[in-house]
Amino acid sequence: MNSPRRRAREMALKALYQSDMVKSDTTEALEQILSSTLYQPVFEALAREFLKNTKIEQVLSGEVEEFVLDFSDSLSAFPQARTEDLPEQVRLIIEKYFKGATRNQQSENELTEFYNKVQSRHKKNLPVEEFARQLVARGSENHARIDQLIEKTAQNWSLDRMAAIDRCILRIAICEMFYFEEIPANATINEAIELAKKYSAERSYEFVNGILDRICKENNLSKIETPVAVKTKTLDNNDVTNS
Repeated sequence: MNSPRRRAREMALKALYQSDMVKSDTTEALEQILSSTLYQPVFEALAREFLKNTKIEQVLSGEVEEFVLDFSDSLSAFPQARTEDLPEQVRLIIEKYFKGATRNQQSENELTEFYNKVQSRHKKNLPVEEFARQLVARGSENHARIDQLIEKTAQNWSLDRMAAIDRCILRIAICEMFYFEEIPANATINEAIELAKKYSAERSYEFVNGILDRICKENNLSKIETPVAVKTKTLDNNDVTNS
């Protein structure tokens, strides 16, 4: 199973790629990706499981398909929603489609179990969402410096000549290497290689690996995990102006 960080990198990559291709805001692109890719499938699956197993009379005789669509769309529309607010949102949607279901004393235990499942699954995805947001935010803040470093390192390759997906993979990886001191550089490089193998052309991973390995060596980045008190080198103007 993919780790939360690996899933977050995929979310961030999709957002950067979408933003790069249509020239949209990266934060808005990430919101769409988190909603449609991270949360909507989860909430739809929970809704269908609830309908399959429920014994609540009002639900059994209600409009189930409309409920599933509204439930998954509504709960995934705001990825940053607080976990503790979800039961009330779920209750309102259930009552909207199945009048009286939430006021039935006999259904209380079943609905409480459903609320808990929704909260649990949402909470499980929060580390993915948080890391994806950090990647996109720090990458956007340092976009110009990151791109300058890519062009400086990728000899004979301008950014425009690179495949868009490779360009986005490099941006995410370099962002990690310079702005996430708790992640060792070799872990970042390995993850970038996996992204290239999954989403890019057959041998793109070699191109990505070559550039990142050179950046790692030229900037003396640690390939092993560093203590929290020791900060990884910060990308500054000297990194993109000196040869």
